[in-house]
Order: sequence, then structure tokens, then C-alpha cells
Amino acid sequence: MTTFNTRAYYIDWLRTIIVYLLIPHHIAITFSHLGDAYINLPIKDDALYFFIQSAFLNLWFMRMLFFISGISTFYALQKRSNKAYFIERCKKLLLPTVFAMIFVCPAMGYFKAITMNNFTDSLFAFYPIFFKNIVYYLGWAHFWFLVYLFVFSMIFLIIRRIMGNIDTIAEKTGCYLSKKNRIIIPIVIFVFFETLFRPFYPGFQTLINDWANVSIYFSFFLFGYIIGSNSNCIDIIASKIHLFAIIACISAISFIFLQYAQDNILLFTGYYNDMTYAYKLCLSFIRGAAEYSLVLLIFGIAKLYLNKDNQIIRYLSKASFSLYIFHFLIVNLIMYFMIKLSWNHFTIYFLSIFLVYLLFFIIYELVIKQIPPLRYICGIK
Repeated sequence: MTTFNTRAYYIDWLRTIIVYLLIPHHIAITFSHLGDAYINLPIKDDALYFFIQSAFLNLWFMRMLFFISGISTFYALQKRSNKAYFIERCKKLLLPTVFAMIFVCPAMGYFKAITMNNFTDSLFAFYPIFFKNIVYYLGWAHFWFLVYLFVFSMIFLIIRRIMGNIDTIAEKTGCYLSKKNRIIIPIVIFVFFETLFRPFYPGFQTLINDWANVSIYFSFFLFGYIIGSNSNCIDIIASKIHLFAIIACISAISFIFLQYAQDNILLFTGYYNDMTYAYKLCLSFIRGAAEYSLVLLIFGIAKLYLNKDNQIIRYLSKASFSLYIFHFLIVNLIMYFMIKLSWNHFTIYFLSIFLVYLLFFIIYELVIKQIPPLRYICGIK
């Protein structure tokens, strides 16, 4: 069994960068309408930038979180019993989700009610409306990730308990994948699941009837566990970034173009309308290749260039879970006022990003870090 005595700082960097990318990602949705948001421009902005940003990030950044969560799970279970791991998952995943469903999600839903439904009453009066129409008001919002990760962790614990020797299997699989170019083989799994499920289940994070996302995210989680079990696998990923870069460039550019073209280029719109399933199948095939290659490319780059510790990453990493919990609420607060301005949309977009980061760090230092229950919820020691 491979053992690890030093901290993988590049994983801290990856996790932190992805969480901080949620702010520009969610602000962009206000303009593009390419996803769920609580506040939208009355008329969407069709700027190509917003489409490319959303399409590109959606190909890899949440998948990367599940992948590195699988790696972290391997590390954690080398130091903890199954019971201790279960308790830790409840504290870090379930508790923040319950807190968010009581305090954060209704507050975010309130912004949707007052901007889109002409709701004029108080936040307190909105609470029963939120829970009666929870799906319309986006339910658990971005906290779907915590729910999915908790479910995957519990399923994995059950598998680990039943099989017993799963760590040995993971290490042998990792050893096999670390030879020659075999690390490319798992791409077949992701292409298979995408083509099997994505045309029918495009992706709504409800856990139930979300077969495409569940199969892909859980596969990345398991794959991360396998990679974490063998350091040679991690090294081979870093050594193959040129291969992954070629696959990622071809597949990601093709996917983004075809996804954009189906609604914006008349010829491709015709193809999509005449051969909808075939078009979706083609997109799903390319998506599977793109998501796998992008995750491993970015992971390999991080391993090579971000495996270092400093005070900046320590601070940002420590604050990242607080940002994850509260960022969308702060985004709504800022965008509620910003969309009323008649400025250029890109000026509003970049200024909003700055203001959300600024307001978050003020709240983090003056409020979150000063209140013990919030510190506990946000995992601040």
C-alpha cells in the first residue's frame, strides 16, 4: 500500500481555485441565463464570452472536485476508521447542508421572489412559500455538491465494508494504469456513461433521476480513490499532460462549438431539429472525452507547478468553505443592485466579481471568524 507522509499542496490549490471560480461562474449566469440563478437580466446577454466561460467550466470544474474528493477520501481512510470517517462526513457535509437549507437557501430564494415574482413581503413571511415551492426556488442550490458527495461517501463506505480488500484492488488498478499509456483507458468509462445517459438526463442536480451526473461524478470519485492509492499514477498523469492537452483541445473546442451552434448557427440548428438524438449522442461522446482529458490535464499541471505551500494558499484555503457556503447569497445581494445600472454588461460583470470578493472577505473577517457556531459550520479551527 502506498503511503503519504507529505501534504499534497496542489490539491489544496485546485480545491481553492475551483471554489473561488464559483463567483464569476454564478455572476455570469445572471447575464447569460445559461444555468439556474436567482437574479437574471430581463433580456439575456448573448455575448459569446459568457457562453464559452460557462461551457468550459461546466466541462471540468465540478468533476475535478469529485475527483480530488476521491483522492482525499483515500488519504482520510488511511488515518481514520470507517466510523470516524462517517462522523467526519456528517460534520463537514450534512451539517452545513442543513444549516444552508434553513438560513441560506431561503434567503437566496427571497431574491428570486422579489425580482421575478413581485413578492413584496418580508423574508420571514417568505419562508413557508420557499418550502412549499422548493423546486422553483432552486431547492438546495449549490449545496447539491455536498449532498452528492455525502451519498457517494456512504455508498463507498458500504462497498469498502462488504469487499474488505478494496484498497488492494485500488492499488493494483492504479499500478496497472501507471504503465505506458494505460492512463488513457478510463476515458472509455466516461464516454460510455455520457452517451448512455446524457441524451435523456441532461443534468438537474436532484440526485434522483439525474443518472448522467450521478454516474459521471461517482466515477470521478472512485477514479480519484484509485489514483490516490498509487503515487506512480499521479506521476504518470503529470508526465502525460501533453497527451491530455491534445485530446482536451480537440474535444473541448468541438463540444463548445457544437453546443453553441445548435442554437445559434442555422445549419446546425437544422441538424439538431432533424436528428435530435444523434446530435445529443455526438455531443455526449465528445463531452466524455473532454471532461476526462481536462480533469487530468489540469490536475497534472497543478501537480507540476502548484505543489507548494505559502501563506496565501493557507489563508485562501481556510476561507474557501466559508466562501462556498455564502458566496451565492452575496452574489445575489450585489447583483440585485448592479443589474439596475445601465452600464456596459462587462463593466458590471467584472465590477460585481470584485465587489463580491471584497464583501465576502469583510464578512469573513468581521463576522464568520468571530462567531463560534459559524466557525464550526465553516470548518474553521
